[in-house]
Amino acid sequence: MLFRSGQEAVEAGVEVLRSGGNVADAMAATLLAETITDANQFCFGGEVPIMVYDAKRGIVEVLAGQGAAPRLATVEFFRERDGIPASGPLSATVPATLDACLTLLERHGTRTFTQSVQPALAILDRGEFRWHRNLARTIRKLIEAEAASPQDRIRGLHLVADYFYRGPVAWEIDAWARQTGALLRYSDLANHVTRIDQP
Repeated sequence: MLFRSGQEAVEAGVEVLRSGGNVADAMAATLLAETITDANQFCFGGEVPIMVYDAKRGIVEVLAGQGAAPRLATVEFFRERDGIPASGPLSATVPATLDACLTLLERHGTRTFTQSVQPALAILDRGEFRWHRNLARTIRKLIEAEAASPQDRIRGLHLVADYFYRGPVAWEIDAWARQTGALLRYSDLANHVTRIDQP
């Protein structure tokens, strides 16, 4: 399976800056697009730690962007299987990329999820791979969730997170996990938060 380099994702971020968005807005758009252009290295269902320097406060913070292991992923479980596999359903953690980007937009950005995800959606709509259609459908559902709060950007971001981590998408992931033998469950997603750490 071949993927383009992240050039298109970088261009998405540059366009955000040209159109008046700030660096956090550009980073969110770049990361969301990169989950498609570089999906063999970094994906929507993966993890992404983000380091931010806040010049006004003079501090650096890390949006951890790491997905926790499922509660069923115990030492005993993997000891019986000779360790944690490097890939496949049993190695899946809570998908943290989306919440990291939403947290970035909430704490430092000026744009909505809908605005930030448009470059990624444009790439998906070309339909170069079968999974593009499924991810585009999920993203459109997240956009619909955000639309329930047109006047309050922060609440809209929270509605996106709720739809994914505590709503219909979380239940879809739970069903997928049970069908494939993965250990993720609805409760793992529902309890996910992006930690804010010091570097």
